[in-house]
Amino acid sequence: MAVQLQQQTRTSPFVFPDIRSSLPDIPVAEATDNRTFEVVRLGGKDRPRVTAFLRKFFYHDEPLNVAIGLKPGDRSPDLEDFSLSTLDEGISVGAVAADGTLVGVCINGILSREEDEEGRREALKEADDVPEDVTALRDPDEKFGQVKRLLMRTSAAGNVFAQVPADVDKIFDIFILSVDQSWRGKGIAKKLLDHSREIAQSEQHKLIRVICTSFVSALIVSRLGYRCIDRQEYKQFVDKKGQRLFPTPPPHDAATTYVLDL
Repeated sequence: MAVQLQQQTRTSPFVFPDIRSSLPDIPVAEATDNRTFEVVRLGGKDRPRVTAFLRKFFYHDEPLNVAIGLKPGDRSPDLEDFSLSTLDEGISVGAVAADGTLVGVCINGILSREEDEEGRREALKEADDVPEDVTALRDPDEKFGQVKRLLMRTSAAGNVFAQVPADVDKIFDIFILSVDQSWRGKGIAKKLLDHSREIAQSEQHKLIRVICTSFVSALIVSRLGYRCIDRQEYKQFVDKKGQRLFPTPPPHDAATTYVLDL
């Protein structure tokens, strides 16, 4: 089934339901946990440890990767290249424990108007490039290819540069946000987002964008004042047999684009 690319009709603001009872049992830091961390800048020199962190947590924890069938131990060069593509820009941040362990990352980049327009053209070109049978996909790069196609469509539908004046050529883009499972509950994600905002402000950006593929990340940014400009339901992405490409468990049911005006 072909999926057409189109801007969704604007509706009333999305209201987050109470989903505490449906969240998986994820270990979080105890209230008595006195471990500390600091937030540092990340750049190209940090590639090895960022790669190791993403392999351990993000690649097999992120809802779309899980739904498409990427399993622990799978290696997708395309996924890793995509995830680390902006690290050399030096505007990403990480949370580092007292012993030097990386316990959280926020990978950021700069998105230009030209790159966004090229991405929109690419999304239109690949809108019909869906597999015959998603369950037959075996190669990790083929599986990630479907995730990338969804992200391209979501980016195009969000049309982020419509949110800024015509003379604004670049925006600050939050690419990946991930925290070590055993450190969750200590406010690391908020700290990483706060530091990212400070970097964006120091570089005179007018807008921050983040595409949230997880319900939890969407909830976090909404509480920090980000506003939702687009929502792409996962159930609309199907293969040629009509099977869902991303059978994500609730409450992860959509990719949402959020922005923060600076």
